[in-house]
Amino acid sequence: MIGAAVTAAWLTDAVLKRRIAVHEATLVTGLSLAMMMPRGSPWWLGAAGGVLAIGLAKHAFGGHRRNIFNPSAFARVALMVVLPSYFLAPEWALDGVSGATPLAKESGAIQWTLTDLARGDVFGALAQIMPAAVGLGGLLLMVMKISDWRVPLVYLGTIGLCVLLLPSGSRQLGHTPWLSQDLGTHLLGGGTLFAASFLLTDPVTSPVTHSGRIWFAITAGIITMLVRFYTPYPDGAAISVLVANLTVPGFDRLARIFANSAQQSQRAVLAHKPPVS
Repeated sequence: MIGAAVTAAWLTDAVLKRRIAVHEATLVTGLSLAMMMPRGSPWWLGAAGGVLAIGLAKHAFGGHRRNIFNPSAFARVALMVVLPSYFLAPEWALDGVSGATPLAKESGAIQWTLTDLARGDVFGALAQIMPAAVGLGGLLLMVMKISDWRVPLVYLGTIGLCVLLLPSGSRQLGHTPWLSQDLGTHLLGGGTLFAASFLLTDPVTSPVTHSGRIWFAITAGIITMLVRFYTPYPDGAAISVLVANLTVPGFDRLARIFANSAQQSQRAVLAHKPPVS
């Protein structure tokens, strides 16, 4: 799966650029896409995602560093819409219990323990079965100052507040009532950690201003929980990334307006300040 996604992304980039070159961003896109593919899915699904991520999400918008959407999240959501059976149909264990993801809202779904979630002993995408590695990778990016620590912290905090404050939807209450206020499952299950650590911190598709990044992360956290609580989809992390990507120009513009207003107010105050005798 990882090899298929990375190879397809690289070949698509090479064909569209009409030259053979290995760009690190293309390899990262293929790898991150593979991490969001369902465990046990066919190799061609990852290859199709690689073509969508590079060919449509990136080059259709002008190429490297001009794309609006995170390519990996775009490909993941596009595949889920076109081929929903690979992403939404539950995997059935031998005892007849549904286990597509810890966030599944199907009848018969089981409640996973925090130990299972922390060890990755769950069904789901590749990133969901290695939460410790994903978390450490995100922490390393923050320590190296490659990513802004505000984004994952605010995103996870927003999800936590939504879990505690939002009322659950009828489907969740009817089939999996324990998900209503199960903070651990919503933080460790699904694509929460991967989105917080790698997708939302993408420098191309996230705001450049500090305050813009905060509102960007809040938006993604709210959308994630709205999808989880009130739609049939078990997880909304990838969808929330795409929605948040659309808000980037607006949040950056507002942040600059507020910053300029604050500077003008400060200069006005200093101009009217009487001199010290």
